[in-house]
Amino acid sequence: MRILVTGTAGFVGFHLARRLIADGHMVVGFDGMTPYYDVRLKQKRHDILSRSNGFRAHIGMLEDKDALGRAVEDCQPDIIVH
Repeated sequence: MRILVTGTAGFVGFHLARRLIADGHMVVGFDGMTPYYDVRLKQKRHDILSRSNGFRAHIGMLEDKDALGRAVEDCQPDIIVH
């Protein structure tokens, strides 16, 4: 399946994305990389996910309709997990 996951640089989204990739799914991650907590940690999480051919990242805020639309267009997801 192709799955769009929001918040893939955060704790829950990162671990969900890892599991989905390990299970053979294609994951497109969408995250705003806000400084709510250490952005370097968030970047490291995306770097880890990016080591897999099953992951692509999009950086943007959910409020940004165009950015979210590009991520959806890129993924053509079977499901969106928010």
